[in-house]
Amino acid sequence: MYTICAKAFLRKRFFSTFLISSMMQLGVQGMAQSISLSERNVEMSLVFEKIKTQAGIDFVVSTDVLKATKPVSIQVNNMSLSDVLHVIFKDQPIEYTIEDKFVVLRKKRPQSSATVIVLPKQRQKEITIVGRVLDNRGRALSGATVSVKGSNQGSITSSSGHFSIASVPDQATVIVSYTGYVKQELIAAESMGDILMEIAVGNLDEVNVVVNTGYQKIKPEQSTGAIAQMTTKEFESRISSNFLDGLVNRLPGLMINNDVNFSSTVPGQGQSSRPLFNIRGISTMSANQSPLIVVDGYPTELTLDMIDPNEIASVTILKDAAAATVYGVRASNGVIVIDRKQAKSGAPSFNFRTTWGFKPEENFSRYRWDKQASAITSNYVRERQSLLITPATWSTLFTPGSGNVRRQIPYYIQAQLAAGMISAEQAENSFNELASYDNLSAYNRLFLRTALTQTHTLNISGGAPNALYYITANYTSNRENKIRNDNSRLQLTGRTTLKLAKKLRLELTTEFQESRNNGAPVPDAAQFPSYEPYLDKNGNPAAIIAQSYAPVYNNFIMSQGLLDQNYYPVREANAVSDKTRTLNNKTIANFTFNIGNGFDLLFGGIYETSRSESRHLALQGSSEVNSWVNNYTVTSGAFKRNIPDGDFLRQRNTTASSYTARMQLNYNKRIGKHSFNGIAGGEMRNVLSKGNLASYFGYNDQSLLHQPVDYAAIFSGAATVRGTLVTGNQLGSLTDFFDQVYNEDRYLSAFSNIVYAYDNRYSLSGSIRFDQSNLFGTNPKYKYRPLWSMGAAWNMHKEPFLSDIDWLNQLKLRAAFGFNGNVAKLSLPQAIAVAGNNYQNTPTLSSLNLVSNANSSLRWEKTQNLNIGLDYNIFKNISGSVDYYTKKTTDVMGASNIDPTLGANLGQALVNFATIRNNGLEISLKADWIARESFNWNSGLVIAKNTSKVLDVSRTGSYNPQVLDVLGYVNGYPVGAMFSYNTIGLNNEGHPIILDNQGKEFVVNTSSTVDPLVKAMSDKDAGLVGYSGTTVPTINAGLSNRVDVGNFYFFIMLNYYGGFNVRVPRPSPNNNRPLEGGGNYWRNPGDELKTDIPALVDLTSANPSWAYLYNDNYVVHGDYLTIGDVTASYRLNNLVIKRAGFKNFEIKGQVSNLYTIGFNRYNFSKATGNYAKSYVTPTYTIGLFTNF
Repeated sequence: MYTICAKAFLRKRFFSTFLISSMMQLGVQGMAQSISLSERNVEMSLVFEKIKTQAGIDFVVSTDVLKATKPVSIQVNNMSLSDVLHVIFKDQPIEYTIEDKFVVLRKKRPQSSATVIVLPKQRQKEITIVGRVLDNRGRALSGATVSVKGSNQGSITSSSGHFSIASVPDQATVIVSYTGYVKQELIAAESMGDILMEIAVGNLDEVNVVVNTGYQKIKPEQSTGAIAQMTTKEFESRISSNFLDGLVNRLPGLMINNDVNFSSTVPGQGQSSRPLFNIRGISTMSANQSPLIVVDGYPTELTLDMIDPNEIASVTILKDAAAATVYGVRASNGVIVIDRKQAKSGAPSFNFRTTWGFKPEENFSRYRWDKQASAITSNYVRERQSLLITPATWSTLFTPGSGNVRRQIPYYIQAQLAAGMISAEQAENSFNELASYDNLSAYNRLFLRTALTQTHTLNISGGAPNALYYITANYTSNRENKIRNDNSRLQLTGRTTLKLAKKLRLELTTEFQESRNNGAPVPDAAQFPSYEPYLDKNGNPAAIIAQSYAPVYNNFIMSQGLLDQNYYPVREANAVSDKTRTLNNKTIANFTFNIGNGFDLLFGGIYETSRSESRHLALQGSSEVNSWVNNYTVTSGAFKRNIPDGDFLRQRNTTASSYTARMQLNYNKRIGKHSFNGIAGGEMRNVLSKGNLASYFGYNDQSLLHQPVDYAAIFSGAATVRGTLVTGNQLGSLTDFFDQVYNEDRYLSAFSNIVYAYDNRYSLSGSIRFDQSNLFGTNPKYKYRPLWSMGAAWNMHKEPFLSDIDWLNQLKLRAAFGFNGNVAKLSLPQAIAVAGNNYQNTPTLSSLNLVSNANSSLRWEKTQNLNIGLDYNIFKNISGSVDYYTKKTTDVMGASNIDPTLGANLGQALVNFATIRNNGLEISLKADWIARESFNWNSGLVIAKNTSKVLDVSRTGSYNPQVLDVLGYVNGYPVGAMFSYNTIGLNNEGHPIILDNQGKEFVVNTSSTVDPLVKAMSDKDAGLVGYSGTTVPTINAGLSNRVDVGNFYFFIMLNYYGGFNVRVPRPSPNNNRPLEGGGNYWRNPGDELKTDIPALVDLTSANPSWAYLYNDNYVVHGDYLTIGDVTASYRLNNLVIKRAGFKNFEIKGQVSNLYTIGFNRYNFSKATGNYAKSYVTPTYTIGLFTNF
């Protein structure tokens, strides 16, 4: 009856697709299954697992009932499920019932031999009672027992939790029970409504809970590695439109922080900056720093947006060698294993989710910008230029053909005054007009909007035990705060499990994703001087004078036939666009053959493809196109444009494909008190990427035609094609416009992992993996070097001397040691060269530039891991873990000095030589403080501390002081080390004074030479800079709380990051939009007593400004706290919802990024995005979650 009603309801609301209809045909079969078992004297739980694998049915059983069972011996072949259950429970002290996909087990009730005499009494009114049984989260409880007290009347709830019992005496007592929940007694009524069950804390024994490493499933009590898990319930407490957002500070050892960028300078690579995403610290310089992502058992080469957060069943992170060595040379940064939701047999189940998120525009009035920004900036330029402007300088601004310079508006006013072109009164009026105008309101109106994110997800699942299906469709769109910047994603996923034969099973997954990204060059609010308007008085786009040539000169070049060289932000934001369309496909297939006697053979693999098309289009008339046309227009002699009129298109197409083929033998068996869980196998992996870049001038997007260009002449650098009136913004090299790339990585691996447990008290594990690749050298010393690990665990709570402690439910000590690896791709065994231009010759010749020397000893980076951990569970409701670890990564790829006669560029080559050490402590706690029928409160706490030290890094020469915040790797210091000048103030001329490490004073002025040599960072007795701490947080912590009251729940997440320093930006009138106090710079003797901002001349000179900006007085603790998420949910249960056929109808609201506080004297928190912003901008999300 329920199925018929559901189908009628769906016909009114949903359309059918071919994919859905074809896969739903798999779910028509019944529960009759043929089961084969051959077990001797094994635990009942192992038999349950075997039956579940073959029949797809779950067992619901309490700890007490399971402990009372006796070992089982059974030998059956092709027997039905009901007959098998009869055999295994024949001599057991339990009884069972089958309802839908559950086998519910209970202790046998004692049979009484007493004769029951029923005396005749007055007949009572009889009624039919109906209702639904739900858990404390509002989810249907299938298989719950509903009985009438004192009679044999009863029912088992359906898959939707519903029940119906006829002929029940009015006012009788109805008993509702479910394993793991507190029994309830209610008065009978025709409509019993929704009956919420209360969890019996600590009573449930989740027989099927395992640790999934991607290769292997291990019982938690037998695991020896450092592993952390997150369940669906924990993940779905908050609304997530992004997979990683749901993991922030929920798993110990995992660092996800988009507020703090790790900036570094690696010799041979230059500067780089990236958000923090790692497990147990940064242990590499040039290789991948992120964890390996494993989805449904296989590493993925696709982007993380392929992971739909609504499909997450569990997330497991593997942190040490014992847990992750099986992944070999890609496991040094840890592994994140994602299990996605799978179907269970039964009628089709539909789930629909929709969320809408809103992020308001910026409130610039709360920024730390000085409210008199325009006055400060214009007055600063005015004062400075009054000292510098002479007839020789101002005359060039007003002479046609000689003003090819860029100056700010106050400069022109001052020059006009000096030239006598305007009066002092007119100049003053112009300065006052600048000081009174601020372009922020125009910026908000022209470039910003409310951001909007929406997600819609529908999934359908069901089937019979031998043919299950799970289909998902997801659409996500994101409109950013800046105009013309948005992205969208459509994803379709289908998963099915088929029992092809008695011992053969196929698991098949197919995925498709299309994503689109649109971008435009929208400026930042502080990118231009605050007094520069974006629109002129007529409402047309205005040029930013500070970014343009002198007006007289711009008019002159246009009179010579060139194009407008001015920069118009409003026009540019609408005339230039970047669009990317990406198509991703993934197919996973696993065949599993049950050999018998504990052995399974798996043959499977994954195949992924990705195709991306990127288009950069600049329309005719944009500043980008005009600049290129002008640069290559010859005006001397015969006028000639080497760049034709029209649009400019740069188009890049990339394709990538990867496959992994795996064959694996699994062994899982218990013999008496001995348990064995082992795997051995091999796999072959290939990752191929290729792409091409093409560019077109004179392009027309309507006709798709373009004009020919003599690129050979242009890139030759010949004077015959170079313009003389506009000389900036050259095209660069040919590879910036035309290029082709091809890259192929090949791996061949063999692996094994074995876990042995005795009496579920003692466990030993060992793993080994061999990896071969075309990325490694041929030196036999390194080529055949294996990665391995060993671990041990002791379930101490099962020892007699601890078994009598009632409040101690679990105490497991574990230790592991071993090695993982990482691969850096900047160097190859062969010599690498790239095409370039040799500008030493005239005309310019093509050349090959050597990037990397041949290196037969090239090898993977190797990480040595030691982990000691303790898992605990006390008072049945408090559990957690404590881990201490050390990681030492050797053979880190970096630039090292070698003999220049070997051909190394500047005497350096990328080789394996550096060492980085990490060690840390991790603590996690989960607690169910209160678990009642209408009130529940649980908490989660994660704390992790990581410290690092860089060893054996080669570095020579001197540094530009501007890299003192981005050195990244310095011998003897933590990763992310920051350095500063010891600036003690100003002298009476407004010049900064710094101290060296010996206390000697240096006055830094425009003629000073400040060169922080390398020894300044390694020799404590000399040098001009000192260590100012690390820029990478060494502590991260998360505290989550969830409170359930009836149909309502409330969730809050707090995040903390600490143990690092930040450099607070200093106010300066030389900025386009100065910070508060920016006008308080040194002007007269005595000002050094009340300000440390140097004199105005020093502020535009490199050395004095560096001594001010990079001084240690403004390095403060970076510790900060955020209220990450506040979520509220209400589940509707009224009659209209029920009659509509919904099992669950839930409305959620969430505020993300609600508040932050910085624990320093400036209340500066990195969560705000930059120092000028004193607050965080929340995102408001509402969502509807239903299933039927």
